[in-house]
Amino acid sequence: MSDAFWTDRPILEAEEDRFDFQDYAEALSQIVLSGSTPITIGVFGPWGAGKTSLMRLISKYLTGRRTAKHRRAHVIWFNAWQYERDKGAIWRALLLRVLECLKDLELSPPHQQRIEDWETRLYADVDRTEKGEVRVDWKKFGQGALTLGLSLSSLSGGLLEVLKLAEGKMSTIEEVVGAVQHEEIKIHRRQLTLLEEFRSGFAEIVLQYIRKRNGLLIIFIDDLDRCLPDRALEVLETIKLFLDVPGCAFFLAADHERIETVVEQKYGSQEEGVGESYLEKLVQLPFYLPPLEEVQMKRFIARAASDLPPEVHQIFACGLPPNPRLIKRILNIFRLLQQLAERRVARGKMMTIEATLLAKMVVIQGRYRDLYHDLLEYPNLIQDLEMRARSDEKKDTPPLIPGLRAAPLLIEKYESRRPLMRMLRIPESFKMLSAMEIGSYLHLTLPTGQDQNVRLDPNQRLWSDLLSGDLTRIRAAVREVHQGEMAARYAKALLKIFLGEREATFQQRLSAGWALGYLNDPRDFDATVALPAGKFPYGEEALPYYVLPYRIARYPVTNQQYEAFLRAHPSVPAPYVEEAWANAYNWDREERTHPPGKGNFPVVLVTWPEAKAYCEWVGGRLPTQEEWERAARGLDGRMYPWGNTFDMRKANTRESGLGGPTPVGLFIEGLSPEGLFDAAGNVWEWTSSDYNLKTKVLRGGAWSFAAESARVFASERSLPHNRSAAIGFRVAFAAENADKSQAE
Repeated sequence: MSDAFWTDRPILEAEEDRFDFQDYAEALSQIVLSGSTPITIGVFGPWGAGKTSLMRLISKYLTGRRTAKHRRAHVIWFNAWQYERDKGAIWRALLLRVLECLKDLELSPPHQQRIEDWETRLYADVDRTEKGEVRVDWKKFGQGALTLGLSLSSLSGGLLEVLKLAEGKMSTIEEVVGAVQHEEIKIHRRQLTLLEEFRSGFAEIVLQYIRKRNGLLIIFIDDLDRCLPDRALEVLETIKLFLDVPGCAFFLAADHERIETVVEQKYGSQEEGVGESYLEKLVQLPFYLPPLEEVQMKRFIARAASDLPPEVHQIFACGLPPNPRLIKRILNIFRLLQQLAERRVARGKMMTIEATLLAKMVVIQGRYRDLYHDLLEYPNLIQDLEMRARSDEKKDTPPLIPGLRAAPLLIEKYESRRPLMRMLRIPESFKMLSAMEIGSYLHLTLPTGQDQNVRLDPNQRLWSDLLSGDLTRIRAAVREVHQGEMAARYAKALLKIFLGEREATFQQRLSAGWALGYLNDPRDFDATVALPAGKFPYGEEALPYYVLPYRIARYPVTNQQYEAFLRAHPSVPAPYVEEAWANAYNWDREERTHPPGKGNFPVVLVTWPEAKAYCEWVGGRLPTQEEWERAARGLDGRMYPWGNTFDMRKANTRESGLGGPTPVGLFIEGLSPEGLFDAAGNVWEWTSSDYNLKTKVLRGGAWSFAAESARVFASERSLPHNRSAAIGFRVAFAAENADKSQAE
């Protein structure tokens, strides 16, 4: 047999044993050869675990074996599933199989004749049961006796014939049925007599020709759990009633959970543990086939695919369940798809396929069907899962929209599956592939007849994804929107949701804000408001303070705005901190681009000198703390931009539980009297004012600080060169520089 493709043929020889089953086989064989009888050993395990292979090795080890310490083993193999479709009783097939083997024991003529007589009677009763006669007693109806030879296999047709002959002289169909008598009663009586003779006679033959010759009759029952419930129980009860005699040993291969379920269904008991108790009485030694260890799987896979990279061996070893049959099946699928891909690549019909990535996708398609289904809709999910799998800490993973926990996120559905996550840590990665390139792997592994493009109501699905609060789904929807050249239309509709112009929950508005970050948020982030000269109540004491006229930006400076500044100033470093907590906020230092999808977020990790440089580039400056408070507070001396009572629905502070910055302008109800967004919470803002000789004043509070810090007169301080995920800034302009920005 070629190692390139594997059949499902069980192990027959020790040389074929690549899963170390031989140790189990020898240990179980020694128990049978040296122990007392009768004994029933259950070889238990799920589908494909190798039960048949183990029993074949045991049979091979026992066949003909005889030593000074051991009895000679006579082996009988009975595959129960082969008789599943046989119309005759499966218990009869088992008894006939045993009798056939007993005839090879050099029996005396009387015993030989007895076995032949049993066989004849069993066969005869099979024939009579299947081709028995139907008799109708016409005396009940005063018409004399009439016998119709009708086949039981077409009983309904026979009754119709009876009705025709009755010529309408019977009042009901029930009377006709009552007139029908079967030979089955007599047949069953003869069968019971036969079985009584069989049990005592079988025990005598085993004693005379096996036990007294230091022998042992071993019967292997395979594929029992593949039979229908009634048929499986027939076999079990036949063993217990007729074959369970001294000198006999039985091996039963089955999924014990399925057999227990069959027993409970058959007897209809509500009592817990009925199936387990049934097996405990029948099976004296249960052997639960241990799952393959990873080292065993690696060894087998390395031999089966020696030409493949070690990473592929590792992917299959840690990604697949420890099931020999499934391992062989997945290896065959991988081989076929690999050869198919090589031919398509050679003809220029598809991109080059990496063996490691194909191996991962084959494992996902074969073992994680729900994930594969989700990947057909959201190909970028595999990239998010890889990032999560390779991260030691959750904060090191792709940012998730905080605060949205109404439904499980896609990534959260799968991150608890340890074999999957271990497999995704193995190189290579899907990280650098586009959705189309990931689609090549999906299309290659797609089962025939399944169309990943068939979707019900795609517009509704897109909206559901965009407002889902799940970044994986949002990114997939955004990609689809871009491909359909609908970005501007969707951005406009999302903005209405974000601004509260269309009815939506806060969670939907937050999700819309994230989606806008990927779709190039159309808001004018340069917009300012003009403030006239005059006094206002300043500080916690609300003392009068005079300010000159000025203008101030309605929004904190966004990542989108700051990126333009960096393009114009190559010497200014991109915001970046070499620590794990900053990974969600760090920019790409080579490309000098902000984190994907965060164009409408306030820029953070910016030092005071860098903020000052940006303000000067746009013709403005950092506001003084007095100017900042005037714009946030208005003229009535309120404590928060919206009033005197804190409301966590109006600001992104610690109380909101969002756990990070949000798109600017999300808290529309927290607008200041002068029209400033995010004047409370979200991020602290640099001002031009000195706190002391070493530090600068911050205003506004932040997502990680309590509500008290968001009061309009509250302040914080920071070293000018500090880079924080909770500090941003906004721009102020002198009154004469009004033309630098658009007033509303």
